[in-house]
Amino acid sequence: MGRVSADEIRRASENPGSVASWQGELAQLTLRGDAALARMAARLAAGSDRQQVAARLMMGDVNGAALLASPSADPVAYQLALTACAPGRTLAEWPGCRGLSVQRWAELDPADARPWIGMLGVALQRGGEAAIDAALAGVAARTKLSRGFWLLESELAAVIETEPDIAARGQALVKVIGVDAATVNVDILNLMRACDSKLAAHAKRLPPCRAAARQLLAASSNLMEASLAQRLADQMGVPKSAQAFDAPTLKAAREAYSESGSALMGFDCPSLVKWTGFSRERAEKGELALALSLLSQRQGH
Repeated sequence: MGRVSADEIRRASENPGSVASWQGELAQLTLRGDAALARMAARLAAGSDRQQVAARLMMGDVNGAALLASPSADPVAYQLALTACAPGRTLAEWPGCRGLSVQRWAELDPADARPWIGMLGVALQRGGEAAIDAALAGVAARTKLSRGFWLLESELAAVIETEPDIAARGQALVKVIGVDAATVNVDILNLMRACDSKLAAHAKRLPPCRAAARQLLAASSNLMEASLAQRLADQMGVPKSAQAFDAPTLKAAREAYSESGSALMGFDCPSLVKWTGFSRERAEKGELALALSLLSQRQGH
């Protein structure tokens, strides 16, 4: 396993036997990755509510995850299942998803703004101004913002290094990151829609929009969300001195993060070990904090 040049790919494509051999090796690696993921999911399945829900989702069992999360008092367990249900909660094969609601999530963690951002999205879809204002006020009243990205990866981090097969571990990690990416919900866009310059011109809408932008910028753990919150803070007239991060810092942090991640990419064993470490650090610190630390290292601080 290692890097492959364009010439090697061209020569391989001209040799059907080489292509078949490569496809066979890839199929075997996929099987090893699936087996490793099953072993790690089994370890999580013996843990906390959120770990049990994560284990179900890693194995593709959305309905089982929803059924486990429904009676749980753990807001993260609930969020994991609700996020996975969102793309198809009305589907007949996922009846457990009908037992989950963003209102219940808000009850489980009254300090978290994220469920209220979800309720704001529902209000925007229905078009009721009173409901929009109420949800927006709910967002503005909360200074905490739970993680909205890399949720499964964060749970996998607890057990990933128990898997001895480095290549299979890397393959499993890629699969989990893919599941996270497929279910991510950039719900802060709901806030940007509600605080659109045309709508926010109303005097009653500006104060909660300003408060929400300022507070979510300070509370965000994700690069994209922080960048969107910072842009909204500028649009709503939040003073620069009241913004936790400025646009140039976030841009530089994003570049440092991207360069670091790209440098780790590779299918050789050392690269897979480094990528596992990168993933674990992202789970522990959060994406934004990791990016800022990488920026600090780049600047020599």
